[in-house]
Amino acid sequence: MSALLLGSTIMAANSMQSASQHIDSLYWTLLAAISGTAFIWRIRQTDNPLLPPAMFKNERFTLSAFTSLIAFVSQGITFIALPFLFQNEYGYSPVLSALLFTPWPLGIVLIAPHAGRWADSISAALISTLGLMIFVAGLILLAMLPATPAAWDICLRSLVCGIGFGCFQSPNNREMLSNVSREQASYASGVLSIMRTFGQCLGAAVMGVLLAKDESAVHIALWIAAAASALSVAVSASRLRRIAFPAGAE
Repeated sequence: MSALLLGSTIMAANSMQSASQHIDSLYWTLLAAISGTAFIWRIRQTDNPLLPPAMFKNERFTLSAFTSLIAFVSQGITFIALPFLFQNEYGYSPVLSALLFTPWPLGIVLIAPHAGRWADSISAALISTLGLMIFVAGLILLAMLPATPAAWDICLRSLVCGIGFGCFQSPNNREMLSNVSREQASYASGVLSIMRTFGQCLGAAVMGVLLAKDESAVHIALWIAAAASALSVAVSASRLRRIAFPAGAE
């Protein structure tokens, strides 16, 4: 049922590519709703569920998971949009396009270890929220690229995105895993992987819909990715209040 829920959700988004498939999209959405309801009912009834619902009673875990989902939707959109931007609009070769993309993972590699240490000594929720803010700024910079940007300009903006995402990911993962019991750590790790994969798939489906409507919609896609990341900032920031005012302290 979980596979049916995830698959039908992706198919619903994918079916929105053309007007002739809107009925199919409605069917897939209905199937996703039914399978999701059935899945929730099932895990509440069984003694050893595949995904213990008790984990989601912890608001900080739930908010961290939801933040991760939205952030990876944004990443999925951007990862597909950038090659189209570099090759179709700016005329770069596939090799040069890959090189222009390199600063993103480089930024993650450079900042992620430090972000993990900062999360240990400061606050995982705070560091991940700040990282998302940097990520949003980087996406806005990419969306505002001029018609003929220099290669170094593209690289710097990609680097900002990588630094922001790297600053977000490690602390957010720590926040998720530290807010469940040791017995539920393996389940939490599974949720983390699901949010990452499902978010990227959903982002790819959104990008496919946009390209089917208009092949020049790459800049629009980057703005949508920035808006999704801004939403993830809002969700992530809501965890900060729960740190300042823990349950029963108000």
